Amino acid sequence: MNTICGVSKASQARAVEVWQRLSRVHSSISSALEKEMEPLAGISLGWYEVLAELKRAPGEMLRFQDLAHGAGLTESGASRRLDQMLKAGLIDRLSCPTDRRGVYAHVTPKGNQSYVKAHAIFVSSLDRSLASQMNPEDAEAIRSTLARLGRR
Repeated sequence: MNTICGVSKASQARAVEVWQRLSRVHSSISSALEKEMEPLAGISLGWYEVLAELKRAPGEMLRFQDLAHGAGLTESGASRRLDQMLKAGLIDRLSCPTDRRGVYAHVTPKGNQSYVKAHAIFVSSLDRSLASQMNPEDAEAIRSTLARLGRR
């Protein structure tokens, strides 16, 4: 059997093809979301993702480093994005009552309004890009596979 590092070339080729297709679909859908999000909601997809991460968090707040990790940002990217969102009034800083070094990001009322508007656009765009293209069985198979892969 033809293998590299104990994995067959056929298996590697499948993995590469899956990655390429996932990457293309993600880029295509992200691009479509971005094109709608900015002009219709007034915020970028990246800002929406930060707000969505905060909305899912208990009390709608997270430590800055946890927010960066959850939103898939590097430390420098998170610092820039969060500073921009602070200046725009979408989030604010709250000190941790039990640890003076801890700083939390929290959704402001303005951030909540932006989130609600952006979320409607997000869901509508995903419906056109994804939901209308798949039957429920395919959607569930993809969801469960990605959930399993995400636990690694």
